[in-house]
Amino acid sequence: MKIGVLTYHCVPNFGAQLQAISTVGYLRRLGHEPIVLHWYPQDLEEMYSKRIPAEQVVEHFKFAEQYMPLSSLCRAESDLISEIERLNLNAIFAGSDALFKYVPKSKRVVFSKRKFRFVKRKLLTVENIDGNAFFGGFLSKLAKKVKAVAFSVSSQNCDYLKMDESERILMKSGLDNYVQISVRDEWTRQMIKTVAGRDDIDISPDPVFAFNQNCYLDLPSKDFLLEKFSIPDNYVLLSFWTNRLPETYVKTLANELKENGLTPVAFPMPEKLKDYGLKHRINLPISPSDWYALIKYSKGYIGERMHPIVVSLHNAVPFFCFDEYGTFKKTLWGLRKKYIPSSSKTYHILNKAGLGEYMYSYFDETSEMPKPSEVVCKIIDFPKQKCYDFAKGYLDAYNQSMSKILKGLE
Repeated sequence: MKIGVLTYHCVPNFGAQLQAISTVGYLRRLGHEPIVLHWYPQDLEEMYSKRIPAEQVVEHFKFAEQYMPLSSLCRAESDLISEIERLNLNAIFAGSDALFKYVPKSKRVVFSKRKFRFVKRKLLTVENIDGNAFFGGFLSKLAKKVKAVAFSVSSQNCDYLKMDESERILMKSGLDNYVQISVRDEWTRQMIKTVAGRDDIDISPDPVFAFNQNCYLDLPSKDFLLEKFSIPDNYVLLSFWTNRLPETYVKTLANELKENGLTPVAFPMPEKLKDYGLKHRINLPISPSDWYALIKYSKGYIGERMHPIVVSLHNAVPFFCFDEYGTFKKTLWGLRKKYIPSSSKTYHILNKAGLGEYMYSYFDETSEMPKPSEVVCKIIDFPKQKCYDFAKGYLDAYNQSMSKILKGLE
């Protein structure tokens, strides 16, 4: 089949591009012809251009052009419809990543410290429902019916409980166009069940859990990367962005690693490298393939965000996650907020892996931040065999989920 892949394929985000490569690789292995739909709303690109250094944005765009079978550029839903019809696609495969992210109307007013008053937040196309291709509304506007599925999609802990009736009706009308949907976490499954009344939603692994199986790129060797970035063999990556950890904490963490014969290396987020004065560092720009391989070959990863943890799990690399995801519910008549662990996509994965003790949530007031020495002990004593077994099981689960979801396109 000629299948259009609809996802975050060229945003300056390492994990987003790796999952796109994995999906394309899987479909090619089965003999399909995947075409990545080059839907990139103007406001989304402009947002990233303000947040991400220009040279890193170029690196991600170059990666997409070089390694992905792209369609023509589509800025709006109407462009996407025209391109799908021009290409005469047989099916649409949406996913993975946070495609079902949405900001409810009740959450669009925020307090501005600069203006010292509440202001209405301006939404991106991909934070809305109407006009957002990921929610599937465009499918009912095609001249010829095209079957579509959504795979391992996340809502990025969307506070769907705050949606009103009109929002739920609009979201449901789009989601109903997907013949099958699987999600990446329990929170998103509950959202779709609540909003669309669907009980047929499976939880499936992120495509990066199958990257080694599906990858059609020539990844750089370990020796090549050690020389390219001037780092020693025994390196551990430290990667933070949220400013929630004191600089003294990270420096103590680095010293603990050194005392245990490991070399701390500052590892960048797409937005910036926070090097904490470390001798060894990986500077921007960096390609997604180098980023993946540096984690794969490392002695450990300590830091934030989900996809570095997914890459670590996939390759049985020791890790400790400082989790920045999740939402809250109000208690005591709205006077207090209570963190909901299940709303974190990282929590869901590590809970499934039985490795919840290798994560600390910034928002969980019931747990204390681990001492740097405790984090380093987690890296040194990491249960690699348990991680290998989980990764193998999750790869099997991924293949089964992909086989099932693609049957919806037959």
